[in-house]
Amino acid sequence: MHNETFLMTKAGLEKLKQELKQLESVNRENTKQRIKHARSFCDFREDSEYDMAVKEMENIETRVSRLKYMIQQAEIIENSNQSQVALGSTISFKTIPYGEIETYMIVGTEEADPLKGKISNNTPIAKSLLGAEVNDEVTMKTPGGKSQVKIVSIS
Repeated sequence: MHNETFLMTKAGLEKLKQELKQLESVNRENTKQRIKHARSFCDFREDSEYDMAVKEMENIETRVSRLKYMIQQAEIIENSNQSQVALGSTISFKTIPYGEIETYMIVGTEEADPLKGKISNNTPIAKSLLGAEVNDEVTMKTPGGKSQVKIVSIS
């Protein structure tokens, strides 16, 4: 892995640390036990339980390595300027002329979770909104085309 920065909120970093702790303390140990159990009664050439457990351990170790790297390279984003949309901003906007208000938080790619209202700063929607201020009208690019929105609030 080359040196890269992972932009995230404090909460996002904490979530990664919790996942790492879970993997290292619970998942890894459970998988070791599965491997040990499968070894006790298997023919290693044709034991799918053993193969699955070993593959799971490989996946855990890969994820542990990735999480450690991301945590080490994390850069916490704090949006102190709430007058403009920036990384870390929670913004509400409505589609012009009479759309419903939608609210999203703009976060780094690793923390993005659209179902929870967290969109990556690399998405077309976020890119359209970055730098805008309250009451600005912005042309937002979406998969369905362009739409005009008005920024209602930034926090």
